[in-house]
Amino acid sequence: MESKISPDGKFLCLRCHQKCHLTGQVSDGKLVGIEGATCIKGRTIPDLVYHPDRVLYPQKRVGEKGSGKWERISWEQAIEEIAAKMNEVTDKYGSETIYLSTGSGQKQIGNQACEIGKKFFDTPQTHWGRYTCIIPQATADFGTAGETLAYEYCAEYSKSKLIMLWGANVDLTCPAQARDIREAVRGGTKLIVVDPRAIPMAKKANLWLKIKPGTDTALGLGMINVIINEELYDKDFVKNWTVGFERLKAHVQEFTPAWAAPITDLSEADIIAAARLYAKTPPATLYARTGAAAQQINSSQNARTMACLIGLCGNVDVPGGNIPYLRTFNAKYFYHSYTTRMSLRASPNKENKFFGFGKYPMMHMISMCDMPTCIRGMHDGRTRAAWIVANNLVVSDQDSRMVFEGLKKLKLVVVSDYFMTPTAEVADYVLPACSYAEIDNIVGTFQEPYDYAIAHRKIIEPQGECWDDRKMVIEVGKKMGRGEVFWKDVEDWLDWRLKYLGKTFDEMCNMPDHKIDFPRSYRRYEKSVPGFGTPSGKFEFYSEILDVIGTEPLPTFRENPESPVSSPEIFKEYPFIYMQVRLAGFQHTEGRQIERQRKMHPDPILEMHPDPAGKLGISDGDWVKLQIAEQKYKDKHISFRVKLVDTMHPETVGAAHGWWFPEKPAPEHGAFDSNINALLSMEHGPYEPLVGNIQQRAIACKVTKA
Repeated sequence: MESKISPDGKFLCLRCHQKCHLTGQVSDGKLVGIEGATCIKGRTIPDLVYHPDRVLYPQKRVGEKGSGKWERISWEQAIEEIAAKMNEVTDKYGSETIYLSTGSGQKQIGNQACEIGKKFFDTPQTHWGRYTCIIPQATADFGTAGETLAYEYCAEYSKSKLIMLWGANVDLTCPAQARDIREAVRGGTKLIVVDPRAIPMAKKANLWLKIKPGTDTALGLGMINVIINEELYDKDFVKNWTVGFERLKAHVQEFTPAWAAPITDLSEADIIAAARLYAKTPPATLYARTGAAAQQINSSQNARTMACLIGLCGNVDVPGGNIPYLRTFNAKYFYHSYTTRMSLRASPNKENKFFGFGKYPMMHMISMCDMPTCIRGMHDGRTRAAWIVANNLVVSDQDSRMVFEGLKKLKLVVVSDYFMTPTAEVADYVLPACSYAEIDNIVGTFQEPYDYAIAHRKIIEPQGECWDDRKMVIEVGKKMGRGEVFWKDVEDWLDWRLKYLGKTFDEMCNMPDHKIDFPRSYRRYEKSVPGFGTPSGKFEFYSEILDVIGTEPLPTFRENPESPVSSPEIFKEYPFIYMQVRLAGFQHTEGRQIERQRKMHPDPILEMHPDPAGKLGISDGDWVKLQIAEQKYKDKHISFRVKLVDTMHPETVGAAHGWWFPEKPAPEHGAFDSNINALLSMEHGPYEPLVGNIQQRAIACKVTKA
């Protein structure tokens, strides 16, 4: 079905999590400007749409993988050949050897394309970048309350008396939320910031906890100790709606602020002050991000500790607290319905061939395969084909070299993207993807008020022969002819997503503001049966689910595999703790070729404290080499330009992830030059026990002048 053009130019930006409401200024069919953008990523959408290096036509590899030899082909040829090769892989090796991957690019669009592909291709092997993002936190929250608690959806800043930001640099990751937080703080809301760096919000905070990276669980346990022993917890909520309190109380007695202080490099007084301020200032909302609740082997335990803090103080599903998102009508019947419906699973005889089946049952619950197994499978034959949507996998996932070489070994690699990334360079087919200004879509948003779904049509015609990622998968799936046609086109898919709301996509586009509002209610655990989606039907300090699957049922601190305590010998040679920082101009690996964005960050930067830098003879602006103790890549290094930051923890260095260089020669485009993932190995553990990721931050490293 040929879609219409939006009459008012309204659409949603998908260049980060916020999904800001924008209005495109369109003249003679060309996007000439953007109204409503809060950051450079939104303002440069026209730069992306009309970039001279954008992939505009289907491309087929004609030389060796990585040779840079391509020919332009028609969509008809691309669909015909890809469908035939997908059928060949399915017949010879089984559809479970087909891997579907998306990152954060295009946000929900990539996720949807993979979910559609799961049905058409009948594979359980889908993977999103979220396993190093929200998933450790989400699985921990599910094990505690049966739903998410501390993610972006869940914070309600406008009604909070206190906001606690834990490993969340919202000014750079969620600028619209940063705006809401600043407005709340101006109105008298108190603010606690937990971060090793003096992020912008730290300057606004009533209390800034300059924590040592990788010790978040210790801080949380110290706070829980104070809250329980001083009886600052919400006695009514704990008595009526929780289980395991007495076990938690006994568990934390040894984890005093005096115990936590030397581990975290915080003062005992600050830990006590944070506990008292959080507990005595209801309602409070706690928002944690990847700085604390992801990319570490302790991620789920960090998140469990935070969830217990939320429950102890009764900040669950109350105005201004943490709103369990999956309770909302929006989430239950629209926003996340397409990722949780059993109807979107592969066939039953394929589901038990899911990578990580039995090992990571909570990952299987959310239908996301084990990434290390999948990448190792590229080398040993368990993975035979890959369809990669809006994901520069070579740069964005651990063990970049292993990913790069693994993709070369596959029978078929299809990449849909805007540009020739290092990942696209080793594909068999590169398909030109529409931008979010060129597609029809329905999305939710991470900005208050959260409870609505909004629809928009494309505001301009696609450039060249670009297609919607979802259309590509649907057309190949239909051409394969292996069974039911689940959706005939993208609008049919959008109508399917809306069926529980009794609307079609076209009807929704003609509604006022193109949206459907869902009234928000609170304390839904008092009205629903069971109150919480846990085995007990209550909020579980002692998690029965985690106990059954063999992980710690009470929040437990473990030293990171590389810390001055657990690995003192390593720290003699590698004396710094590497952490990741964020950049205002980029979302993960995106934007490096957009001139206005790249001007903000022309070089990869490593932040260091002046004192240790001076001892190493390193000055501001010098280029340095960074190395880690990982044996597989011990002789490798990555390069950065140093920025001296006197508020940095002296034992810590910080750099942004996702660096590659479009201007450098193909096929690598500098993917291994300044990218931490080029030094990390996924071939051995330890792995995060709930989701399987390796340590990606709080890593021992050394820095030498280049």
